[in-house]
Amino acid sequence: MSPSRQALRRPARASRGTGGFTLLEFFLVLLALGLAGYIAVSETGKSQHRARLDQFIAELRTIAGVFETYRAQKGAWPPATNPDIRTPLGMESALAATRWRAGPPFGGTYEWQPPFRPAADDKDAASSKPIRGGAIALTAFSPHPPLALTADDLRYIDARLDDGNLATGRFRTGFNGWPVYLIEPGP
Repeated sequence: MSPSRQALRRPARASRGTGGFTLLEFFLVLLALGLAGYIAVSETGKSQHRARLDQFIAELRTIAGVFETYRAQKGAWPPATNPDIRTPLGMESALAATRWRAGPPFGGTYEWQPPFRPAADDKDAASSKPIRGGAIALTAFSPHPPLALTADDLRYIDARLDDGNLATGRFRTGFNGWPVYLIEPGP
């Protein structure tokens, strides 16, 4: 064979395994990339959830300040809310800059419960604990999406907002385990 014909001949194939990826290697790489993507999305979701919890904490402090300002200006707490009256009468403009009407970022509805003092002739007075200063309650009774806070969420909020104990302090669980924020801690 002439040298020019040898130059035109194809080179011998490389031995098997030194060329590209095998199908198994390709699927393993895809699996690893998918797992890394899942972890990244999961962590992003957790940090977004934590940001919403922090937003809720800030909002609760703001709303409590609005109620305290109302009392300082009017000399009394506003009347209670109920399913028909979602915003306390006289507080519509004061609460307009908050998420009061939209509800908390976890669904449900904000409600206002003014101070409660059991009547002297109340047979159940011993079991009715007075609320000093009223409370902001979250309920699932609303046209908004259902209230979706886990026990871990409530503990996180309580640790940042209060004393870390959901049975005591300003932030605690109330009816049905729904959160309540006391404007002034009770006795």
